[in-house]
Amino acid sequence: MHKLKDLYRRAKVTFIFLVIIVFYFIFIALNGGTTNTDALIKYGAMFPPYVLFYKEYYRFISSIFIHIGLMHIIFNSYALYIFGPQIEGLMGSKKYLLFFLLTGIGGNLTTFIFNFKSVSAGASGSLFGLLGAFLYLLHRRPYMITPEGRRSLLSLLGINLAITVVSPSISTTAHLGGLIIGYLLSYIFLKEKNY
Repeated sequence: MHKLKDLYRRAKVTFIFLVIIVFYFIFIALNGGTTNTDALIKYGAMFPPYVLFYKEYYRFISSIFIHIGLMHIIFNSYALYIFGPQIEGLMGSKKYLLFFLLTGIGGNLTTFIFNFKSVSAGASGSLFGLLGAFLYLLHRRPYMITPEGRRSLLSLLGINLAITVVSPSISTTAHLGGLIIGYLLSYIFLKEKNY
């Protein structure tokens, strides 16, 4: 119990991200609505044509902190609250900050390449990046995860991948891009050391 409290107390970057996500959601809700496509694009959602033609590269980052509708922000915020502190505890805050942004950017980059005409937003690319880090731990550090934790993680990943593929409103490219990039980046961010 004390270990868990200590983990959450040290997860400063995760909670900064959560605060940004919630306040940005409220701001957009009060300025056009979080399901309004025009408002989403205006305030930084990922829209590849604007990135290409107007050089709005900031969208690769700003869209990570924008969420479309109440269920989207609730689900992603909860996932970040559960998974973020664990990975931040392993990486340290500075590496975790960079990892979170790079996996989010990676997810957006795959959307830019493979789903050019879509408007998308959310921290899902980064969250799948965190799942990629857990997959790396399962593969390279299996002793760090209990059998129960392993089953839970694989079940959760399977369910999320199934929902990603089945639901037309979810950016499959961002999720899969974040997952793959998160796994690969873990070779750098979670390289061999004594945990």
